[in-house]
Amino acid sequence: MKIRNLILLVVLAAAFVLAGCSCKEYEEQIMALDSQVADLQQQLGEREATLAECNDLTEELRKNIREAEMENAVTIEQRDNRYIDITMTDAVTFASSQWIVLDTMVPALETIASTIRNRSDFKVYVEGHTDDKGIMEEFQERWPSNWELGAFRAAAVTRYLTNDLDLPAERFASVSYGPFQPLTSNDTAEGRGENRRVVIRLEKITDY
Repeated sequence: MKIRNLILLVVLAAAFVLAGCSCKEYEEQIMALDSQVADLQQQLGEREATLAECNDLTEELRKNIREAEMENAVTIEQRDNRYIDITMTDAVTFASSQWIVLDTMVPALETIASTIRNRSDFKVYVEGHTDDKGIMEEFQERWPSNWELGAFRAAAVTRYLTNDLDLPAERFASVSYGPFQPLTSNDTAEGRGENRRVVIRLEKITDY
């Protein structure tokens, strides 16, 4: 919509600019403005195509997650016109203070992998999120804080998708947000459970 408005502004501005031009200046201005409008229309077309592709992939992911009977543990949300967030809740991700991929998570990961396997124009970012509780003493030597725990969990999911499910590793990056992007308050057990999650963010590769 912003690009459409910009095209309209260019056309309206042209009417004022060209009012006092000579024929030669008029032709030069028209050529310059035509070029700007063509560029803006191309950008608009690219953005609309990107949005349509993201819409299709979002619906395909939701359908496949339902068929895998994982819709109660996995949510899929489209953001802007080129991002899709796949959030796996604490119910299927990791045991307390652990980073091993559990069998409960495997059906969701298999479904995601099969759906995006041929979507090479999407990059994949795996995010590890934790609650704000401190690391249990017996695990503090392995990870001193939730930063490290979140990173281990994101890396474990990335390894599973690339090593076990054969997705191309060059499409992936993993990151830890620790406890610093909570969905809700950590004051209750339910809230902490919501904040402990893994998010797989798909980003459509574009030229704009």
